[in-house]
Amino acid sequence: MQWGQIKLLFILSFLILDLFLLQQFLSKQEQTELPQSTTTGNTVQQELENNNITLSEDIPPEVPMVPNVTTTQSEFSEEVLSDIKALEEEGAQEINYVRDNVLKATLKEPVEFTEDNVIEKVEELVPFSNQYSYWGWNKEQNVLLFFQKTNDRTVYFNRSGFLMVKVEDDKMTEYVATLLSFEDEEDESETSLISPMTTVKRLLDEGIIEAGDEITSMNIGYLNSFTLSPGEENGPQVFGPTWKVTVNGEENHFVYAIDGKIFPVDEENFIQTAKESYEMTDSAEPTPESENENSEESSGETN
Repeated sequence: MQWGQIKLLFILSFLILDLFLLQQFLSKQEQTELPQSTTTGNTVQQELENNNITLSEDIPPEVPMVPNVTTTQSEFSEEVLSDIKALEEEGAQEINYVRDNVLKATLKEPVEFTEDNVIEKVEELVPFSNQYSYWGWNKEQNVLLFFQKTNDRTVYFNRSGFLMVKVEDDKMTEYVATLLSFEDEEDESETSLISPMTTVKRLLDEGIIEAGDEITSMNIGYLNSFTLSPGEENGPQVFGPTWKVTVNGEENHFVYAIDGKIFPVDEENFIQTAKESYEMTDSAEPTPESENENSEESSGETN
């Protein structure tokens, strides 16, 4: 009877020891398997502090769930076409043309605006302008630039989804609008996106962010992951989630939120190409015809 009690005591002791060792093992494993993003975030935070790089409080702490989106054939809907027709009937503007997904219109009377009411004024001129987000006023190119939205997120620098308003003497004089049609059913698959801190790390490693810079804002929109050939932008397109990182309140950089690829974007070239494509050259810019006339006059004077 005494030996049986001793055996039971040994068994209970070993059982307690096993449970203790199991608890220690699980605790150690849990510490080893901390989320990599947390470790990376702490490492990047320290590196940013060492370089005196500051982050605005507006930087999102977590990665939002953002699906890929796909466009169908780009064209204006019947509702938009009806709005366009109403604009012309009102007589405030002349519709130069509507073809495929492109609308060009001239305002019969230039419209004054300020930086404070620019969005409100554009809404009065373009009834479907709520489908775009305001990018900014490029004063060197004399245009107001808007980009189309989907899922309340901006599709940046796409020639088939923008609104550009020409400005002369701080007044709106004409505009061009292109509009993408998005599929009703979007890709809802949960794709892992890189975190804000990993995105900042990519820009830091590439020397795009430098010591003393401030990360003013970060948000996710959409960009094409490849360059389109002429005409391809009118067909189906797939847009991937992309981080837009604003540095020092003025520099914008784009990082593909799936693999961290950095996309160079040239705003000046985008605007200039659009102006040339839709004949929106500034009145101060000489046309080829006027250049020829000036050349002939100069030649005549010389002779």
